[in-house]
Parts: sequence; C-alpha cells; structure tokens
Amino acid sequence: MLTYELKNDKYSVKLPCLAIGGAGFENNDNDETYFSFLDRYLELGGWCVDTARVYCEWLEGGHGASESVIGRWMASRGNRDKVLLCSKGGHPDMETMDISRLSPDEVRYDLEESLKALQTDYIDIYFLHRDDVNVPVGDIMEMMNTFYNEGKIHFIGVSNWTSKRIEEANRYAKDHSLEPIRVSQISYSLAHASPEDIGDPTVVCMDTKEYNWYNKNNFPVMAYSPQAKGFFAKLAKGDAANNLPEGQFATVANLAKLAKVKKISAETGVAPAVIPLAYLNSQPFFVSSVFAVTKLWQLDEDMSAQDTRYDSKTLAFLENMV
Repeated sequence: MLTYELKNDKYSVKLPCLAIGGAGFENNDNDETYFSFLDRYLELGGWCVDTARVYCEWLEGGHGASESVIGRWMASRGNRDKVLLCSKGGHPDMETMDISRLSPDEVRYDLEESLKALQTDYIDIYFLHRDDVNVPVGDIMEMMNTFYNEGKIHFIGVSNWTSKRIEEANRYAKDHSLEPIRVSQISYSLAHASPEDIGDPTVVCMDTKEYNWYNKNNFPVMAYSPQAKGFFAKLAKGDAANNLPEGQFATVANLAKLAKVKKISAETGVAPAVIPLAYLNSQPFFVSSVFAVTKLWQLDEDMSAQDTRYDSKTLAFLENMV
C-alpha cells in the first residue's frame, strides 16, 4: 500500500492511499453488512476509516448512524489500535448551510458526540467539515489546538477549505508555535467537478489553482468522491448518464476521459473503477482516496489499486493532454 507519514511532536501515523468512507453506513440495523465491508478492507491491507458527525443526518433516523456503526465495529473487534480513524465536525445544519457552526462550543459539542458514538477517547485526524472566511483563522487554530492539547485529536485536518485559507491558518500556527493543519479533504477525481456542478457552493474542488498549491507545498490530500460517484464504472458498462446522479459529471471533457478509461481498461484488463484511483495514486503529491462501496466485490476491486501508479505518458493521456 502506498503511504504518507503524518508526524508531529506527539504522534506519527501512516496514511494509506486508499481509505474506506462511511458516508453510506446509514442503517443502524445493518451492522452485519457494514461490518463485513470494514473487516474485508482490513483483510486486504487497509487501515484508515473515514466518517463524520453529519453523515446520514439527511435521512430520517440517520443522526450519528455512520459513526455509531464504526464505533460498534471497533468495539466488537477490539481493533481500535489498528485503525487510523478520521472524523469531521463543524458542519452547518443541513437546513441552514449558509450559517456556519465553527464556534468553540459548537465544534466541541460535535467532537464529544463523535467520541461517544465512536466509543473512543481520541480521533486520529479530526477535520473541520466546512470553513467560514468571516471567522479569523487564528481563532480556529487556537480552538483546534485546545482539542489537540487535550489529546482528543492527534492531527488537525480541514475539509472544503481553500488552499489560501490553509496557508493563512498554518502561517498563524507557525507564528504562535501551534500544531498546524496537516491534511486536507476536498473533492478530487479524474473527472473534473466544480461547486456549480455539485450544486453546493460550500464545497471546494480540485482545480488548477488548488493543484498548483498542493504540488508546490507537497501537501497531502484525502480526496472525496475519487471515483466521481461511479461515473466511470457505471457509464463504462453502458448506463446512461442522464439516468444517474453521476450525470453531474457528464461534461464533454469528462466523457472524453471516460473513453480513455475504457481504452486503458480494455488494453490492461483493469476495471474502469480502479483506473481513477490509480490516477490519484500517481500525482506528485500524496493523495488518499476515500472510496465507498455497496458490495463486497467492489471493495476487492477498489483495493487492487493500492500499489498502482501510472507513468507521465498515461497520466497525460487520461487528462486529455495527448
């Protein structure tokens, strides 16, 4: 498995290039299925599980479901020390996405609720799920360092933050001898996306400006939607884009990339779903792809990408450069 070492004065962990996401662990009566996914992921060499306080909040009775499933799984397996656990807090209420929840009281509430649901006393990487540029980064870094100093989080991450804000926050952290932001989660895939495509102005997607910053600073990314919600896998087998939620990716440029994914798949025998993961493995900065599955065979397929990287010629071909 390709890895990246996250290290600070207190802790050191290896972040794998493939992390399993828990956003789909939405049914508290379906532990057997979810546990089988998590067990198999570890059997195949993985160890990073990603979730969030807000996951499944959009479903009736879904509050805290994802974290609770993962907490029950770790408790039943006695494997907390074998899991690199990621969770997120500070997400706005779903009905008022334009009103941030980044006050110390709100984030602490989310963190404490996550710890209870996950049945643990610490989270390895804790991400702020959204940003609010009206809140000074100094206030945010002081707050996150309070949690870090309490031992409740081991590494600070942010999700859907621009590189500009990360840079400002880490400049403040350096000037004040604080633990900085160590990793970032954004939307990143072979298929280009934008907040307009996704229909959510609060998300941050990889674009040229962001890419150049991550490359220049060799800053690690945890990519969500790394397979473009199944765009390549489903359309490669003939599903119609306009009948899928994944149709948001069906631009001319992305459809051209789909044709190239299908060509590489036909020539190499590698499944179309795996090629976008290998593409992210091949970037000049480290990328950990947070993938999701609904079937065990999908997990076996995705995990086959854990050691795969492409050369510059293949990358240029996939990116419509040649």
